[in-house]
Amino acid sequence: MAVDAIVPPMKSRLILLLLAAHAGAALAQYKCTGADGRITFQQLPCPGAKVQEKLDVIPNGHPPPASGVVVPPVIVQTAASASVGKTETNVDKKMLARYQAEHEREGLEQALRAARDDRARRASEKLEALAAARRQFGDDPANAQPLRDALAAIGSRHDALAVIDDDRVRAAQDRLDAWDKAHR
Repeated sequence: MAVDAIVPPMKSRLILLLLAAHAGAALAQYKCTGADGRITFQQLPCPGAKVQEKLDVIPNGHPPPASGVVVPPVIVQTAASASVGKTETNVDKKMLARYQAEHEREGLEQALRAARDDRARRASEKLEALAAARRQFGDDPANAQPLRDALAAIGSRHDALAVIDDDRVRAAQDRLDAWDKAHR
């Protein structure tokens, strides 16, 4: 799955979570109608407005129940609550768990990208070091043995780093695959 496919829904969920953080209290908003008839909304009272109307905005989008009305709870079974046999009644916890899971997967994808980028960077550095050694020693036959020694040292050092990089990439891919298997 491409990262581009994950980012937009995650941003919208993050916005919802941030809005839900203030779900306990309504925010005061004012609808201001100016002398020219233009309507604006703001959090402070309207200075010099023709008409001002105070609005109570509920950040999580759920209006308070009318008096005497019993609202049935929304039942959500999260992984954490299922493990202890409890049923949650808060949709925000389910959204938070989903966001945390996506954030965790994104971290695993980022670790895999970083390992791959490091491997590619080191391969490029190896080529640059080999080219620098060739430039340093030139084509003079008297420098043939020192050039071979320098090329061998560069090759062995970078080959050892390549093994480490390959192990890092493989381990990061294995962690991502295991996460996908456990969560899909």
